[in-house]
Amino acid sequence: MQKFKEKHLLSLIVWIGLILVAIFTLPNISQLVHDKGTVQLPASVQSEVANKIEKKYEGGKNARTLIAVFNNKHGKLSDEQTLQIQDATNAVKNDPDLHIISVTAPSDNQAAKQQLQSKDNSTTQMVMITVPKKDKVRGQTDKILDKIKTPGMRTYVTGSDVLNEDFSTVTEQGLQKTEIIAAIFIFIVLIIVFRSFLIPVISLLTVGVSYLLSLDVVMNLAQRWDFPISNFTQVFLVVVLFGIGTDYNILLYDRFKEEIRKGQGATDAARSARRHAGRTILYSGSSVLIGFAALALAKFSFYRSGVAVAVGVAILLMVLLTLNMFFMSTLGERLFWPSKNLAAHDRSFLWNFLSKFTLSHSFIMVGILIIAALPLLFVGSQKLNFNSADELPNSVQSKAGYNIIQDHYPAGMSGPTTVYIQNKKPLDTQQHLAEIDQLTGYLNSEAGVKSVASVTRPGGTKIDSLYLRSQLESLTNGLNQANQGIKKVQKGLKSANEKLANSNTSESIAQVEKLADGASKLEAGAQQLSQGVTSYTAGVSNLASGSQQLSSGTSSLQSGVGRLSAGSQRLNTGISQVRSQTAKLKALRARMAALQSGSRQLSSGLGRLNSQVAPFSNGLNQITSGASRLNSNSSSLVSGAQSVASGSSQVNSGVQTLNSKMKELQSQMQELQTGLTSANSGLDQVSSGTTTVNKYLKEMQKSYLGNTFYMPAASIKSASFTPSLDAFMSKDRKITKITVVLNSDPSTTKSANRIRTITRDLNAKMKDTSLKNAKVAIGGQSSQTSDLQKIANGDFFRTVVIMLVGIGLALMVVTRSLVQAITIIGTLIVTYMGSLQITKWLSGYLLFQNMLTWNTPFFSFIMLVALGVDYSIFLMMRYRGDAGAIPDVRRRILNSATIIGTVVISAAIILGGTFAALIPSNVLTLIQVAMTVIVGLIILVLTLPIIMSAMVKWTYPYVNDKMYQKSVDKEEKEHPIRRSKDKQ
Repeated sequence: MQKFKEKHLLSLIVWIGLILVAIFTLPNISQLVHDKGTVQLPASVQSEVANKIEKKYEGGKNARTLIAVFNNKHGKLSDEQTLQIQDATNAVKNDPDLHIISVTAPSDNQAAKQQLQSKDNSTTQMVMITVPKKDKVRGQTDKILDKIKTPGMRTYVTGSDVLNEDFSTVTEQGLQKTEIIAAIFIFIVLIIVFRSFLIPVISLLTVGVSYLLSLDVVMNLAQRWDFPISNFTQVFLVVVLFGIGTDYNILLYDRFKEEIRKGQGATDAARSARRHAGRTILYSGSSVLIGFAALALAKFSFYRSGVAVAVGVAILLMVLLTLNMFFMSTLGERLFWPSKNLAAHDRSFLWNFLSKFTLSHSFIMVGILIIAALPLLFVGSQKLNFNSADELPNSVQSKAGYNIIQDHYPAGMSGPTTVYIQNKKPLDTQQHLAEIDQLTGYLNSEAGVKSVASVTRPGGTKIDSLYLRSQLESLTNGLNQANQGIKKVQKGLKSANEKLANSNTSESIAQVEKLADGASKLEAGAQQLSQGVTSYTAGVSNLASGSQQLSSGTSSLQSGVGRLSAGSQRLNTGISQVRSQTAKLKALRARMAALQSGSRQLSSGLGRLNSQVAPFSNGLNQITSGASRLNSNSSSLVSGAQSVASGSSQVNSGVQTLNSKMKELQSQMQELQTGLTSANSGLDQVSSGTTTVNKYLKEMQKSYLGNTFYMPAASIKSASFTPSLDAFMSKDRKITKITVVLNSDPSTTKSANRIRTITRDLNAKMKDTSLKNAKVAIGGQSSQTSDLQKIANGDFFRTVVIMLVGIGLALMVVTRSLVQAITIIGTLIVTYMGSLQITKWLSGYLLFQNMLTWNTPFFSFIMLVALGVDYSIFLMMRYRGDAGAIPDVRRRILNSATIIGTVVISAAIILGGTFAALIPSNVLTLIQVAMTVIVGLIILVLTLPIIMSAMVKWTYPYVNDKMYQKSVDKEEKEHPIRRSKDKQ
């Protein structure tokens, strides 16, 4: 039982059991990171509010938009290729497995073509595909890629979700490389340091156990209780645990070797090593633990994911201080096989030189550090890159598609910004449409905006017919035509008036009066004729005289009829003239009809009279030839005489009616002339009014009012406008969207600043509209970048303060000195700032990336501060531990630096090598963090002995320099520094 306890077999059993539990309970890490590892912004930020409105806009569907890219690298797309793109688009639409929500292609309409077809000779087309988020983006991407493959063209599927998915995949693949490279590197370094094959194996085994158990705990917490994780959680668990875990093992094994060399047994040496080195490990690990645990107070979930490292460090400390006890107490000296040299301390020439020179020339050494630090602290600015696409290598298909869009479209086309306006009432009204159009134009005038599309401008340009300038132009053209018509009417009225004035109505009436007199005489003559014929029948004896009288009456009759016929002709001519002049006057139409009827009666009577006069005249001629025939014809004569009498009565009646009508016509024509004069004067006033109105409308057309949007109510529901409503408004018409394309990359700081300006201006503009109470939010990549930038920058400084306070308190407990704690914190801060600037330079020269990624400063800070504090604690704990043996503080700090220097340099090499294993990951953030940590470790290795030595000297100025120098010389004679080891 005693042996069981001494060999720490219980620890071995417990950890083996926990390893088995971890193996069987470890979740699907890849899927878990995909589901919960993406950057999550608080629900209160603008882009997240826009996402909620977008979900309502889509009818409650949680959707994502993927971009299919078709590119002909040899030139313009041919007609055949365009048809192939349409076929591919239809294949995507008709795929039931994709559960397509909507597809927008250049072939849909002119507006879509303007947006989705490249302007550079039409070499590229994009198709926007909206699919539900419930399906995995990888499966959706692969299916779409399969559907859109087109011979002779390059085809890609990209979008923010695809890029994020590929980033997770690349990070996961990079992690696998990192694990292998780090393990190999650590194994080689440990062999060099300890000249042993067992120590590397056991060290990697204990750290590996810590990593496995930490990963199991963190991922189960994330799965069950939404513990914050990110794409980098697993990566940083690997590098931190393997890095500091190996450092702690070196410190522990080194102390164990020292105790073995003193002659202690394996069990006692293990206990002694844990008591002395374990205390240092516990202090150092606690500082790291506090640093990472402080991230739990961050508001940004991405920063809080760093707490996972704190969980890993806690488990690491437990494993190293228990499981290592089993191996040390069981193997003893064999732990260092095949090496037989158990010299525990190789004295560091470098740290001995730096510390000794600083103690002798502290102002010179510190001055050199200050001069070297100034360019690093005050040169250049730290503009950060928020473009997640830059994290990926160009060989990834989504990145290749993204690059195609950047090359052939406006820079902002890869991630358009969407303005959502949510109102309580429908927005498809004249007033709201006018206000939306006004906002569209306002956004289009903002600096940095390439194009804006909305319900009133679906193609990104104005529809001229919906603006007052075009509508007023049509109206003024109509008024011009109306004025021309008025002038023509005036001209006609004037001509009619002149003709009426020039017509000789009085003469016509006089002729008609003469005609009436003739008609009266005709009637009287006809009566006389009838009486004469009657007398004729009374006796033949009176034939000669009656015949003579009859002949005389006949001549008179013929003369009257001739005059009557001539008058009738003149009357008809006058009537025709009057009728032609008054044909357009509706008021006289009925009277003219009556007059015409009377004239026709007159003409009829004259015709009948003429038809009777002719045979009567012939009869009179025959009378002279023989009386015998007269008697036989007397009945016909009587009948003819009666017809003449009847006809003459009708003629007389018609002529009298004509005379009366002509007098009435004369009065009406005078009234017509007066009316025409008044009408002409009125038309002059109308023409003057329309001219004034036309001039006013033309001025309005040229003014700012010409840009006013106006849509007739009937046109809103028309079939031609409904597609635009469907494209830019929700089904209930209470939500509308305005799509904004910037001329800068949506993931850059430049775009983020523009979004903040647009947001401020838009809110101010809407206060003056009826939409002032509507909910407005801007979504899209640029909005997310803006929110991310604000939260990341704000929470970064807050987290830094919390972390530094926590580590500072831990250092005060360890060093028992406020000055030493402040000195160490200051050294770490300056080291961080300098290494970050150097990394920026190196990134520009080596990686061709002139900016650091947005999360590089954060991760670099927590790594450098949390891990760099270890080396300070290593040094100061040795300094405290030697207080009894070396009372002189200067000798003590020199001795501590000389001894700990080897450990720190070895640990820095291992930690730097572990971070260097991140470089082959091809993830820009990991590469830049690795570079920053490596540079920071180099700075710390060179500056720590200088700064801590100077701090000790200035803190205790009363020490006699000559006495100190003699003691140093004596110490070096007794313990000569092995420079060959230090070089290794």
